Amino acid sequence: MMVSAISLLCLPFSVSAFITTKQQLLHAPAKRSILYKTLSLSRSDDNGGADGDIDDFESNRMDIVRSLQKSFYMPDSPTTLIPDDDNEEAAAYAISSRPRAQLDESTGKITNLPLWRVGWIETPGRRNCLNVHEGIYTHMFESILSTQLDTNDPLYFGHLYLPGGTKSAKSGEERYRLKTWREELDDDDRFDNYSKTSTLKAPDISTPSIDRSAVVGCLMQIADHRRMEDGRLMLLVQAVERFVVDEVLETLPYSVANVQILLDKEDVQFKGDDNNKNEQIDENFCKYLRGNAVTASFFYHDYEFNKPKLPGGKDNNSYLSKDDVQWVEISKLLPFAEYSSDDISLNAANEKSSSMQESLNSSFNKGDASSNFAEGEPPIEEQLFNGGILWDPPSIPNVIVRRSLDTSDCDALETLLWLAMDDFCRATGFNLPLEVRVLMPPEMDYLDQMPSEHALSPLYPKIRRQRRLSYLAPALIENLEEVGKGIRHIWLDTPSTHARLRGALERYDYLNNKMLGQFD
Repeated sequence: MMVSAISLLCLPFSVSAFITTKQQLLHAPAKRSILYKTLSLSRSDDNGGADGDIDDFESNRMDIVRSLQKSFYMPDSPTTLIPDDDNEEAAAYAISSRPRAQLDESTGKITNLPLWRVGWIETPGRRNCLNVHEGIYTHMFESILSTQLDTNDPLYFGHLYLPGGTKSAKSGEERYRLKTWREELDDDDRFDNYSKTSTLKAPDISTPSIDRSAVVGCLMQIADHRRMEDGRLMLLVQAVERFVVDEVLETLPYSVANVQILLDKEDVQFKGDDNNKNEQIDENFCKYLRGNAVTASFFYHDYEFNKPKLPGGKDNNSYLSKDDVQWVEISKLLPFAEYSSDDISLNAANEKSSSMQESLNSSFNKGDASSNFAEGEPPIEEQLFNGGILWDPPSIPNVIVRRSLDTSDCDALETLLWLAMDDFCRATGFNLPLEVRVLMPPEMDYLDQMPSEHALSPLYPKIRRQRRLSYLAPALIENLEEVGKGIRHIWLDTPSTHARLRGALERYDYLNNKMLGQFD
């Protein structure tokens, strides 16, 4: 019996891919030939649809779909070769239709970034294993994977919070529409979708929630992947930076945008040295400095994020059954990313960072900042903060913050936060995970926490260590209803490492004070 092409479309993951790419298949001779021959496969073991043939039929159907996927998602060649009509299957048809997401070093933007719009939030420093089953997203991720021409090429996508996920995206409601940060600032109704909730245990602590599509998201990198027998994708991903949507390029079949990488205030100082703190600066001037700072930040990724492999399966071209998935081993890779043991990339990263800072101070000393104050538009970061897209974590009322006068810089906050975390662990019996313990400053070896076996390289800047801690420390208590639950978006939207460390310190001190009987 001939396998019908219509039956293939019954598979959820294949619908979007085939509907949106019909023309591409028909205009690609090499792929068209494979498509026609694949659809012509017949079941030699079919005797009229006997009861025992259902599993075989499903297996054959999946074989055909995989063949189609391999032909359509064939990695594009760097050059375009003209297909040979005499041997279409062997021809390398390489007209690229899938632009690659990549960093524009001049501006610090990621161009052509596919967006994974889902109902939860990621923050930098986390690691996750995704189970991709929706049609539009299996198509999206297969398209992303097909752009990797070299195993060292980073594969990026954007993680963007959308309450309700795909269901909300299809609702047509304005609050769920993908917007740029400028459109979000111009939307007078956006604060109507903000609310605050509290619990009976802590009625004085309000937790803000947002019921609309976010414009600030997390840049994710695919570390490894596996294909499942039923068509799903399993992806091991790491959150490396945060971004804000700058330009929407596509919304169908999935969203694609140009995004601006957002660094913390400490990572890019637009005010120059102490003698130039009051200089008025323009976005036209800032964007080039930001581009240098973002490029320098990306240099650190090779050290900050090791590249683990998913257990199970011979390679990325094999297909796993549900029984093949080693869930216990996968869980050991989560939920935080680990540092690499090789610090060879840090020399180049530190060089780039120093060069960026020298360029900044030189520009101010020469008066370039004043001469570039053209249209008077403030830096993007300032506009986002003034418009309420970026904001400091809300304070905890009545909390007794230890030595609050010593929290003027990140070094002091880091020390106080470690003392608070140590007290919390001592009182609760909680053991900090290795990925957090590795962030402990070497001079604080007097704490009860067991030092990490693999210390961070002395070449690694402490401000980046502090930034990582500012995301991971609150993550440890995010399931505690009083102070942590439901506020992960706050840490993502915080404009500086200092404010994030301060917010985390307040929450640890609140818990410690409560355990000591300071609160009823």
